[in-house]
Amino acid sequence: MRTYRLLAFFLVLTIASLACGVGSGPSSADLTAQAISTSVLATGTAEASQGQAADSAAQTAQAIAESQSKPAQLTATAEAFAPRLAELPKYGVDPAEGRLGWVHPPVTLDASGYRQFEYINYFIGTVAADFVVSMDITWDIVGSIAGCGFVLRSDGNTAALNQYMVIMTRVASGHVLFATMANGEVVTYQDIYARYKDKSFSWENLATNRLTVVGRGTTFYIYTNDTLIGEVDPTQPPKLPILPPEPERPANNDPQAMAQYNQNKAEYDNVVSQMQYQYQQRLQAYKKSDKIFEKGFIAMVALSESGRKTQCQFDNGWLYLIGQ
Repeated sequence: MRTYRLLAFFLVLTIASLACGVGSGPSSADLTAQAISTSVLATGTAEASQGQAADSAAQTAQAIAESQSKPAQLTATAEAFAPRLAELPKYGVDPAEGRLGWVHPPVTLDASGYRQFEYINYFIGTVAADFVVSMDITWDIVGSIAGCGFVLRSDGNTAALNQYMVIMTRVASGHVLFATMANGEVVTYQDIYARYKDKSFSWENLATNRLTVVGRGTTFYIYTNDTLIGEVDPTQPPKLPILPPEPERPANNDPQAMAQYNQNKAEYDNVVSQMQYQYQQRLQAYKKSDKIFEKGFIAMVALSESGRKTQCQFDNGWLYLIGQ
């Protein structure tokens, strides 16, 4: 098994901040997105200076060679995919409108440790435009904010990644995060609470959930356990933040109550100012960045913030290429 490791973690912190920021407003998520971008750019620069980017390209070439030399049971064939054709209508896809991309053998990614990002695909040479990708994902995560999922339409440029990512996480009873990265920066993201629509979603450790993504142009349909939980259009601008409620002024002029109110109001004004500033920063990044990636490779990913154990097992995986 060949994995690709970046010693920078650029997405799970966003998941964590989204989960932890529910009560205090989304400003923590915005700050985290900025930190993620800085981390990715710094990592890419470091890799380039050390020659690791070239090594990554060599690893990619080796992965392609490995996939071509796999025994017959690891090779994507129409016979292996035939049972899956019946599943396509569940996702609004006609089995006659495309072809098999690959059927992937089971793999396990271990991203345990500090800010680890692992991805793998034995068929990394397969380029996808419109597609359906689906896998059963079992997580074994202890003491960590972490996630498992897919890289979508990636260009593989570790120095300045252009790609989409969809990550399932155990955080806050189960969330799915869709993020757009342009030149190594997170420019848009959408958080989806999986159990809001998928009552069968299991956030417990060692649980298995099926993650399916249908990509058509700039619209992505996210399914967990065959239930549509969200639609994402990365070309849409970031939404205005929902401001926290303003502190209520005391009905009387009691000095102690007024002192507490003034303190709360100052904190509130500071939070609102930060949120508005961060929103403007995100909006500017959105306006300047490319958010449309028409094609690229698809891979499985595992991410960990600092956990003692982060393992993602991928089974029953397949890719269907629409319109090819």
